Amino acid sequence: MIPSNHKHLLEWWADDDLDHGRPSVNNPDVRRLVANISPGSQVEDLGGTMSLNLKLDPAGVVLRVHQPFVSKRRILAVQAVRRQLSNLGLIVPTAIQWGNSTVFRCGNRWAELEKFIPHHRDQPSLNSYTRMFSAMGALHRILTTLDLTVPRPLVATWATPTTLHGWLSVTESAVQCDSEAMDNVQLLRDLIKRLRTQWIPATRLPMQLVHGDIRLSNICRSAEGVAVYLDFGFLAHRPRIHDLSYSIAFMLLAANAHQDPEDIIWRNIPKFIEAYEDAANSRITVDERRALLPYTASVPLYHVASDGFKADSIKSVKQRMPLLRLSEWLLTHSEVML
Repeated sequence: MIPSNHKHLLEWWADDDLDHGRPSVNNPDVRRLVANISPGSQVEDLGGTMSLNLKLDPAGVVLRVHQPFVSKRRILAVQAVRRQLSNLGLIVPTAIQWGNSTVFRCGNRWAELEKFIPHHRDQPSLNSYTRMFSAMGALHRILTTLDLTVPRPLVATWATPTTLHGWLSVTESAVQCDSEAMDNVQLLRDLIKRLRTQWIPATRLPMQLVHGDIRLSNICRSAEGVAVYLDFGFLAHRPRIHDLSYSIAFMLLAANAHQDPEDIIWRNIPKFIEAYEDAANSRITVDERRALLPYTASVPLYHVASDGFKADSIKSVKQRMPLLRLSEWLLTHSEVML
């Protein structure tokens, strides 16, 4: 029996592991909606995790079709944030009306339209990551001024030690017949215990609206080199250090830094944080600096702990050793972030 508060994870992983429940371009409801919005359009799938994002040409708009569990109330709240960010000078896609509303149905899902903003994605490099952290700081500087309520997303990109521990029984039960997978779950259990001893409660950290999924694919650049902010699907009111930690974890995983702890990426983390602080016009606090490492370590642990909700839990857990080793290394080397 899956506890009711975990049902959204079953929905999250209900379909193909490669698309996390995203409908395909050929979904009948999607095709019907595209034909109604822009008959005869050429359709390009722009990718994304939380939603299906289709560029429709020649209309020059993006159709965003959300997961079934994303509420209209949340979509409208995120639209309000994006609109204010745009009004305050950031380049952010904003919702446009269709059928007298900025939110409309696509089968059993909600959908929205926005004007396509031309942009390009930087290739991974020290300079591009420095620009990314600077853009994050600029975004945070404005987000902290917004007095808007946004319902929390039902899924995230990290979890607290308490939540991770709560998922353990589900994942352990799902893989108990495979010894290799169970070895990984045991390591996960040990790492969650270690994470708990280093965890800094959110009550001790500056809280504000954060993007939730900052990486090079979501902070791009215009032709003039100005930051373009995309994909606010994980926008939430959280400790601001969450955005830095998630970005660091994603950057390290993308660079396969877990294979070489002395990689140049590690050594430049202080430079990235300084770029963030300069743009945010705010220094991270002592508690935030202490929280940076465990919050970073929680990101890969999140993916392993939630594997029990997948259709092929055993296969997923058995492939997770690189993520576990990265968290293990982080939790053993506190000097990396200090």
